[in-house]
Amino acid sequence: MIQWDDQDIRDVDVKNVLSSLGKGVGAKGNYIKLVQDKFSNLLNVKHCILTANGTASIIAAAFALREKYKIKNIAVPSFSFIASANAAKFAGLNVHLIDCDINTWNINLENIPSNIDAIMSVDVGGLPVNYDNLKKTKLPILADSAESMGSFYKGQLVGSQADIHTFSFQRSKIITSGEGGMIATNNDELADLCRSFINHGYSSNKKSYEYIHTNFGLNFRMCDAEAALLYSQIDRIPDYVKRRNEIASKYKRVLNKYATQHIPEYSLSNYFFFGILCHPYKRNKLADYLLKNNISVKCWTSIHQQKQWTARKLLPNSTHISQSNILLPIHNKVTDLDVEYIIQTIRSFDD
Repeated sequence: MIQWDDQDIRDVDVKNVLSSLGKGVGAKGNYIKLVQDKFSNLLNVKHCILTANGTASIIAAAFALREKYKIKNIAVPSFSFIASANAAKFAGLNVHLIDCDINTWNINLENIPSNIDAIMSVDVGGLPVNYDNLKKTKLPILADSAESMGSFYKGQLVGSQADIHTFSFQRSKIITSGEGGMIATNNDELADLCRSFINHGYSSNKKSYEYIHTNFGLNFRMCDAEAALLYSQIDRIPDYVKRRNEIASKYKRVLNKYATQHIPEYSLSNYFFFGILCHPYKRNKLADYLLKNNISVKCWTSIHQQKQWTARKLLPNSTHISQSNILLPIHNKVTDLDVEYIIQTIRSFDD
């Protein structure tokens, strides 16, 4: 079986985990600070804050935005993983699901309604949204960048474009700690609110022996062993991004009868996923055919089509992509032989 996702965990990563465990367990080890500092330097952002997972990052960021800007209504793209909307709702915000662009599969300026206080952007499949266009609204932007670690927007790594970014290190992401997430921001107040929120609302000024909680908070911290697993993987991000772009180019070149996500010239996607669009009536048949031939795939379903969510208006682009997409394997351990087999299997279905 060619898996849809797989992890490239190496001996050096395991050694770092053992080093962390040798000094105890918990959320206060050396690797937490090492990884946060390493990401701050990489992304050119003042504050990087590790969390328990990507969803926890969105919740904390949403709470921080709500506290600082007093927002109530947030626009969330429907063509996204359900955590985007669920986390915003959990943070007490009114979620307005909006449509995506038919070509990039991301939201754009034209999608944004007039009755909202903030925007949640999602870098779908690792492709950065057009941040400059979204900034024209003058609204706070929470960027769900769970899938876009290592992607570039206008020559800069994703992580500093919005008011606050959130990332995921779940097992299928480009680098992983099994679970885990991160918040990135250049705003000191948002950073302080997030640090407090993910640590029971503790005051940043409290003494080590005090239990002083100045804000509402929960426990959304990452443990040091997870940070240790990430530490060396960070250096491999450029190689992973280069390799995934090579695979994507081959998919596009040979499977050119299928529509794919358009990558604007100003962006470099890390290709967290690679999707093709086929006729909705054939989509499940092709997915089943690939699975029968030992190729694991995914088919994303838009949030507004989930039982617990509805949209205030029709979202035709999100609906079409949702009904048509098949996401092919493109993880860090896919081989050239795997790619060739996947392509030939799809072509045999077409025949």
